[in-house]
Amino acid sequence: MILTVAMLPAAAFAASDWKGRVVDEKGEPVPFANVVVLSKADSTVVAGSTTLEDGSFNIVSDGKDHMLMVSMIGYKTLYLSSPATDTIALLPDQQFLEGAVVSATIPKTILTGEGLQTSVRGTVLENVGTANDVLSRTPGVIKSQDGLQVVGKGAPLVYINGRKLSDMTELDRLQSNEIQSVEVITNPGAQYSASVRSVVRIRTIKHQGDGFGFNAGLTDEQSLHNGYNDPSGYFKANYRHDGLDVFAGVNALKYTSRQESDMLQQTFGNPDFKQEGTMDFVQKMTNAGVNGGLNWQISDNHSMGFRVETDMDPRIDVHQLIDENVFEGGSLTDHLLSEGNHHNDDMPFALSANAYYNGSVGKLGIDFNADYFGMKMSQDAHTMEKSAMGQDDDINYLSHSSNRMYAAKLVLSYPIWQGMLQAGTEDVFSRRNDDYSINSASVPSSASEVSEDNLALFASYAFYIQKLGQISAGVRYEHVNYIYDDLKGTDDLDRKYDNLFPTLSYAGSFGPVNMQLSYSAKTHRPGFESLSSAVRYHSRYIYQSGNAKLQPQTNHDIGLNVNWNWLTMVTQYSRIDDAISQWSELYNDQGVVLVHPTNLDRPVRTLAWFLNAAPTVGIWTLNWTAGVQQQWLTLDMPDPREATGIRKVSFSDKPMFIAQLFNTLTFKHNWQIEFGGEFHSKAYSQNAMLTNNYLDISAAIQKSFFDNTLVLRLAGSDLAGLGRYDVMTDCGSHIISQTNRMDTQRISFSIRYNFNTAQSKYKGTGAGTDVKSRMK
Repeated sequence: MILTVAMLPAAAFAASDWKGRVVDEKGEPVPFANVVVLSKADSTVVAGSTTLEDGSFNIVSDGKDHMLMVSMIGYKTLYLSSPATDTIALLPDQQFLEGAVVSATIPKTILTGEGLQTSVRGTVLENVGTANDVLSRTPGVIKSQDGLQVVGKGAPLVYINGRKLSDMTELDRLQSNEIQSVEVITNPGAQYSASVRSVVRIRTIKHQGDGFGFNAGLTDEQSLHNGYNDPSGYFKANYRHDGLDVFAGVNALKYTSRQESDMLQQTFGNPDFKQEGTMDFVQKMTNAGVNGGLNWQISDNHSMGFRVETDMDPRIDVHQLIDENVFEGGSLTDHLLSEGNHHNDDMPFALSANAYYNGSVGKLGIDFNADYFGMKMSQDAHTMEKSAMGQDDDINYLSHSSNRMYAAKLVLSYPIWQGMLQAGTEDVFSRRNDDYSINSASVPSSASEVSEDNLALFASYAFYIQKLGQISAGVRYEHVNYIYDDLKGTDDLDRKYDNLFPTLSYAGSFGPVNMQLSYSAKTHRPGFESLSSAVRYHSRYIYQSGNAKLQPQTNHDIGLNVNWNWLTMVTQYSRIDDAISQWSELYNDQGVVLVHPTNLDRPVRTLAWFLNAAPTVGIWTLNWTAGVQQQWLTLDMPDPREATGIRKVSFSDKPMFIAQLFNTLTFKHNWQIEFGGEFHSKAYSQNAMLTNNYLDISAAIQKSFFDNTLVLRLAGSDLAGLGRYDVMTDCGSHIISQTNRMDTQRISFSIRYNFNTAQSKYKGTGAGTDVKSRMK
């Protein structure tokens, strides 16, 4: 395809009649603005388009008696009579400012056709630390035990300047003062994989000029509870000349964590079993990564490039000590001390590569990506179990896995009427090999080969109608062929899926209020390990396996986002059919439990409602979020204690109340002080319950020098030591309760320096992003 474009006649690359770049009042690019060519005679639509990520547009019109209309929700509509355009500046609609009661001027967050866009440059978010710190304070995003999540949608895919992140630690290496804006997409369109429920797009500040630049940072983190010291650092360099952009980077970190737990495990049967004791879990690891690539801006309408990344873990050491009493039929029968050590046999290594072409031929926009991802991992584990009854055991096992993925994605766009039509295909081919050997007679060794081919076609259309708003609709078709070969057994599997996934959204303005309403159908496909029937040894009384009968879950999401001035409301209702959940059941009559994923036979319904307020009063900027997440789920679970053998349990009466209260004080001479807290109440999540109230108190002080090129920052997290997650999981005949003290009480000091840095011109968006995450 690239060669075909390269051989087109020169006339195909001629400049369009209407060409330019749309920015806001601060000079920031305005993506997805509606640009329409109208007839001056009767205002009929001649041609139309939407701006790209960098705010640019290119429209061909056949006649001369035309005018240009540029519109965007939250901004005044602009009309131009001449095609001699370069930069078009939109001004905010003054209706947004009516009723303001504090000194904030322009809303930091506005609604776009796809989600919520929050400005970072020129706001207090510009100096809060790293990209992770920015995202934790962005409307629509909340922190959880599993990291950052979009309200009601789980963990998002994250893009920086159109490039999909494969290493989320990169967010710790991106400074907040490098970020232009953050857009939280709560209803991803048909061009995204059907498993993607939310997307975060980060756009960095564009610096002009050629030459060499670099960005470096060092951080030292100290655990206040366990005394661990974890340094990390990175170096990124960039050279630009005319249309050529060459970049490279290296990063390394050391990380140590500890979890101390009290555990109670009850198994009901004939007889009943109970294990009660403590667990001490310590993980030590080092990680290093190298990346590099180039971009070539052939002309205003054509660019191409590639990027290669490697990620390796030179050291992974895990030490686990379990000290427990064993009861059978209510009587103490044994005292068990299990000590396990796990380490990487060969250094885990991952390699990913992306090549892209992005351009246009006349009105036709072309975005092509080709990706490769490969990863190998080996683990050697040894567990010594000492029993008071003299039934000692020495367990050794070795596991090895290798993954390969090849993917390609083509998106074509073409302006029709007052909108943009997109259509394309994404094809992903993945392979996985697993080998697991163990010296225990109670658990068999296993080996398998997995192949999955996912072929997708998609189309979407978004258009804007003056005084009504923007409407977009799309559909994605996916054909999946999954083959599982059991090399040491008979559990072979061959499955095919054919599904359609629609999306629909509306965005409009009603006076000073902006609103977005959306619906989507999505899926969540289980990871490759979750589909393996191989049994893995965890401890004497707990085995773990996948589930060859596991089906993908289906999500139906309805969302409503409303924005007024410095207030933003996010509401999300979801129905999940065939929800994938971790389950446990008796494996044998010796009290051994098998933990495995399963599909719940009842739908899980959830409702999330959040309100964010981000006003500024003098030197004080508030970023307060409050909300609630309610779940509705009732299950009939097997329980031999009941006369019918079934126990009906409702997991609906404990909603989670969440509050995030961040405060920032800005002073003269580039000093900044931050303090805040995050609270989560007790609540249900599927068949598990958070049994304690979680509270994380944080604070930071920061000083910037030389126009923010040098930044020193001292920060503390979980300062009160109340950031605990205690969990109880009910599986009917088996209940596990666990209190956990995590190693989250920490302070860190970081120093970051920028020299002549430039925004990456990389436009590769990647393909097969969902499969990569399922391989890890």
